[in-house]
Amino acid sequence: MKTAHHLAALAALVAVFVFLAPLAHSHEWYSEKKDPVFKHSCCGGTDCNEFAAVPDETITAEAGGYRIILTHEQAKKINPYAMSGINGLVTWERVQPSEDGNWHICIMTSHRDNARGGIYCLFAPGDT
Repeated sequence: MKTAHHLAALAALVAVFVFLAPLAHSHEWYSEKKDPVFKHSCCGGTDCNEFAAVPDETITAEAGGYRIILTHEQAKKINPYAMSGINGLVTWERVQPSEDGNWHICIMTSHRDNARGGIYCLFAPGDT
C-alpha cells in the first residue's frame, strides 16, 4: 500500500512540475536582460510580472520613444510592491524586442529617477 501512496505522490509532483516548468521558462527570457542604456538588470524577481498584461492604451508613441502611463493599481499588477503609478518615457534606444510578441515592462518599486521614469525595461512586440 505504501508503494501506491508513493507512486501517487510522485505522479502529483510530476504533474506540478509539468505545469510550472513552462511558466518559469516564459519569464526566463527577460529576467537576464539589461537596459541597453543604463545597463541595469531588468528584473529583480518582483519588478516584472509576465502574467500581467500591459494594456495597449497605457503605451503611446512619441517623438522620443514610448510614453508609459500606469495607474497605481495597474503598476501593482506588474510589480506588487509598486508605491505609485508610472508616467515615464522609454527612449527608443532603451526599447527591447519582446520574444513572445507581447508588451512587457519592468518597473521600480519606489525610487523613480527622471532619466528612467520608474521603468527598468520595456519589451515591445515586433510589429510596433
